[in-house]
Amino acid sequence: MTEQEFTELVQEVAHDEAPRLFAIVEEYGERESVRVAGYGVAFEDRAEVSGVEGGFRLSSRSPENARALFELSSRSAGTRRTHLVWLR
Repeated sequence: MTEQEFTELVQEVAHDEAPRLFAIVEEYGERESVRVAGYGVAFEDRAEVSGVEGGFRLSSRSPENARALFELSSRSAGTRRTHLVWLR
């Protein structure tokens, strides 16, 4: 394998195995307002999320599980529901 072929292989593997980015968005009222609560990275076997207000980090089995945890924890703050938004 030439150096260029190897470089192309490295690039291909890195792109193919890249994690997906997502946001967890909170909905307030009956479609009255929304805000981004956290941004996450979805790996094949887990999701890592950081809250936008700092200091909050979450590891979960999946982005959907992380979304559900955000929804449960934000109910007392008036959040109607949370949404999982894929960023790429």
